Amino acid sequence: MRTATALLAMILAAPAVAQTAPAQTLSAEERAALDRTTERGRLLAAYDRVAWLGTDDVQRRLPDWRQKLGGWIVEGPATAPILTFHDRSQPPRALYTARLVGGKLADAKLVPADAAALSPSQLSLIAARDSAAKAMGAAALRPCGPAFNTVVVPPATASDVTAVYFLSAQTKADDMPIGGHYRVDVAPDGRATAPHAFSKGCMTLPPPSAKQRVVGGVVSTLTGPLPNEAHSFVVEAYQRRLFVITPLSGNRMFALKPGAPAVLIPSPATKAR
Repeated sequence: MRTATALLAMILAAPAVAQTAPAQTLSAEERAALDRTTERGRLLAAYDRVAWLGTDDVQRRLPDWRQKLGGWIVEGPATAPILTFHDRSQPPRALYTARLVGGKLADAKLVPADAAALSPSQLSLIAARDSAAKAMGAAALRPCGPAFNTVVVPPATASDVTAVYFLSAQTKADDMPIGGHYRVDVAPDGRATAPHAFSKGCMTLPPPSAKQRVVGGVVSTLTGPLPNEAHSFVVEAYQRRLFVITPLSGNRMFALKPGAPAVLIPSPATKAR
């Protein structure tokens, strides 16, 4: 049965990980790609967290938030992202801002009307998100759970694409949703690509029971030769270790740990050399 990122999803103990790890190495290009993936996953987790905390806070501050809120965008580095909620007017205007500092919400405030104008770059992020949402709708893609959480990653330069992520939210507390995550790239002219699926279907890893001795969950991915940013995102967002097997590159196994680089696990034969 192929669900979520592929064929396997289970809780695994450390000795079993060592026994299944294949004897292969990483190229310099693969190492660089893994580092970029890890960095993007941390950014997605930081952006997602400030939006989550800000959502709870802005709803307390705005009794009529259902009528006013039109969406949100996040900017800045993973270490200090800045959240902005905007209204439904055209063009949109800012309603609320906050920052994430040390994993907690800081400097949260409602924006006064005389300071509510958004910058051209912020309006571009909102437009990119809306364009990506239309592409998701046209593809009839649905979340693996109650809803998608959107994360818009600002382009590095004016000529780069804006990456818009649609991340399936948790169905219940402590679950780790592996499947149901997508990315849509939006060009500077507003054209959106077809959605890219990071998995072949839906999969959720439950939390280990109190009696289990666990080092992490294991998944197999058929959408690429290396772990992707969705793997890195769930590791950082849910603070759980994950082992990713890649059949497209010789069944290698990678270990992803919160706050650490992704690493290829050498087989016992490799260690003995």
